[in-house]
Amino acid sequence: MPLFKHEGIDFNYEIQGEGIPLLFLHGLGDNLNFTFETFNRDEKIQLISLDQRGHGKSGYDSKKLSYDRLANDALAFMDYLGIQHFYIGGLSMGAGVALNLAVHETKRVSGLILLRSSATDEPMKKEVIEWFSTVSKYLPKKNGKQLFEQDPLFQSIKDTYPKAIDTFERYFEDDASVNYYRKFMDIPSDRPIKSKNELTNLTIPVLILANKFDVIHPIEYSLFYERNIENAIYYELTPKTVDAEKHKMEIDTYINTFIIDSQK
Repeated sequence: MPLFKHEGIDFNYEIQGEGIPLLFLHGLGDNLNFTFETFNRDEKIQLISLDQRGHGKSGYDSKKLSYDRLANDALAFMDYLGIQHFYIGGLSMGAGVALNLAVHETKRVSGLILLRSSATDEPMKKEVIEWFSTVSKYLPKKNGKQLFEQDPLFQSIKDTYPKAIDTFERYFEDDASVNYYRKFMDIPSDRPIKSKNELTNLTIPVLILANKFDVIHPIEYSLFYERNIENAIYYELTPKTVDAEKHKMEIDTYINTFIIDSQK
């Protein structure tokens, strides 16, 4: 297992292939496996990912987690690899980290990919913040999953967005989520940019992907970025709940095409 050390923390990472470097970042509570399970191998693209701080097999500390800190980790990681120019993207929280890095390091980033964004210049919706906060309350407890299922909010989540229940219950089986449960309070209350004015810094190619019927990643967040990023390309995906295989195929096709075409 390759490791990269930054600020005293060991980060697990993986690299597949050679070619145009793409650093793709997972979402909150997930790990780097998401990246390699989402994309088909393309001989023209070098796929890079890491378990972000407090996720997967990477370490964590007691400091509050934020988009700024995660973006700093990602940039330090690319410095460690000696890669000066790269594409960067991510899902949900990972999209926010990629955006944060891109607006501050525009000369390093060749292109930006925002997949199902979960925040803008505002944090997640208050309802969703409450969901994550409630889950985090039970994660460190013995029989936490059962206690979560008994909480009155559980049924409310199930009625509003049943797919979220599958995600939240998976956290109870994930060591990184149980051991570093505070991230589920920190990140939902944070925002990747402080103002939409920061988006004027982006003169690089930008691809935005989103779908309807997703409470945690509302399509209006992605449309916010489409409106405020000059020359951004936007595609609406088939919702995962409608056809998971088509959803995955569209992500892979749109991103690979975007990277190859923007190199021409």
